Amino acid sequence: MPELEEFEERTFGQVARSQNLVYTLPHTTESIAEFLTPALARVDPSAGGTQVVVVTRDAETALAISETTLRLSGPAGIEVVPITNAARAGRIFKSRPVLAVAGTPVELGELVRASLLKVDAVRTVALAWVDDVLEEGPDAVGALEGLLGELSEAGRIIVARKITPALENLIERYARRARRVGPAETEAPNVPADYEMPIIKYVTVAGSARAGALRKLLDELDPPSAVIVARDEAAANEATRSLRTLGYHEDDKSINVTRGEMGSAAAHTVIFYQPPVTPAELQRVSLVKPVQVVVLAAPGEVPWLRELASGRLAPLNLHGPERRAHDREEAVRQELRAVLARGVPAREVIALEPLLQEFEGTELAAAALHVLERERAQRRMAEANKPPVARPKPSDGERSRGGTSGMTRLFMTVGTRDGVKVGDLMGIIAGEGGIPGDHVGKIDLRESHALVEVAEADAAGVIARVNGSMVKGRRVVVRAERDREERERATGSRERPERGPRSDRPRSDRPRPPRRGGPSDRPPRGGSPRRDRDRS
Repeated sequence: MPELEEFEERTFGQVARSQNLVYTLPHTTESIAEFLTPALARVDPSAGGTQVVVVTRDAETALAISETTLRLSGPAGIEVVPITNAARAGRIFKSRPVLAVAGTPVELGELVRASLLKVDAVRTVALAWVDDVLEEGPDAVGALEGLLGELSEAGRIIVARKITPALENLIERYARRARRVGPAETEAPNVPADYEMPIIKYVTVAGSARAGALRKLLDELDPPSAVIVARDEAAANEATRSLRTLGYHEDDKSINVTRGEMGSAAAHTVIFYQPPVTPAELQRVSLVKPVQVVVLAAPGEVPWLRELASGRLAPLNLHGPERRAHDREEAVRQELRAVLARGVPAREVIALEPLLQEFEGTELAAAALHVLERERAQRRMAEANKPPVARPKPSDGERSRGGTSGMTRLFMTVGTRDGVKVGDLMGIIAGEGGIPGDHVGKIDLRESHALVEVAEADAAGVIARVNGSMVKGRRVVVRAERDREERERATGSRERPERGPRSDRPRSDRPRPPRRGGPSDRPPRGGSPRRDRDRS
């Protein structure tokens, strides 16, 4: 276990194994080894029993701790069993010895009460980013204090992003005279004066899905050159294997995997396979002057990454379920913008005003959005469970228009030259028209107009409510596509179809009809043979 030995040598040069420790570390996957190594070093496999308990805010952090331990120590090393479900974990406890566990205070408390987690054997309790646990509310804090009361004889390792008065109070009660340990200081490079750091993009991934996310990222970005930064040898090997599966070889210098050091060669893209921990690590990016910087981060690592990037952070949504979910969220935001553009509804404000004394406006908006999405989901489920209704066969004219079965196509008098986008139309139809987004079908946006499919039952209401609304500063007219075609036939405004090819003979050789009131030097077209004999 070379990685564990490296951390153990650095940490235990000054810290006794029985001493309580308080770490101030960013909430990143790579910080796990910093505080977990002292805890695992205290384990005696021959003694049996669960000797290390790691308390986390949620199951995701427990899984990250388990994955990090497995990556650093290997299959033959000490494993940390994640307690994502107390009942499932109970079967593991009954089947074999478990030396270390990680889970929430509630799940761990259930194991203690079931006598599956023997408190007498526990040597170390590590509170992984306890400030997150304290923010969970009174129930989580109560469960944490109850667990610490049960494990009163164990040593304490407390980890937090920053020291707060609430945390100092907890340290005073449960880890008195603890030694304070901060992150290792690294020398920051000199940032070139002619380089400005781009906005950092991040992709949220689970720890076990980084390799797949890297492959998707390279497919989508297709950078001409890139540096992939890993913090440890295991991660660097994993990233290298991902590159090999994509067809890159070791002699391909356009895509390089490095451990921490950037080098001096310029690169178009820098990808952090694991999030940076210190500002100096992020500033090293300036040495290669990339056009874009992307970080693969677990959900719990994003707050620290945002703080590290001083707010210059934005999500990068890859194609797939994540992108589709993002598009749905954007459609909802467009609906809200359309409602707000018309003015805040007075009735709804009056209904919510008493709650503003108890909750913040953002919390109320989130709760209202949750109720809306739940009702829409119930409506979709009810629609899906309805028995199929026999619909009349469409006429040939309806077939020729190419509309979707059960949908009506609407004509709208705005297009791309008005600066309108599909999201704008989606927002005004769902917001002004008062119909859910899944009742809107294909949107065909053209230069001067748009054709939008809506459910047949909603078409009349959409026309009545959306007609005359403003989109991008222009008043829009909405009518059914069938009505538009009938109007064009009545007014003759539809473009005439192209005629067939003209005759190849010269225009002067074509027969002309006789002029009225005068003789004609040509016989009338279609003259009879009898009339020709009489003239002769």
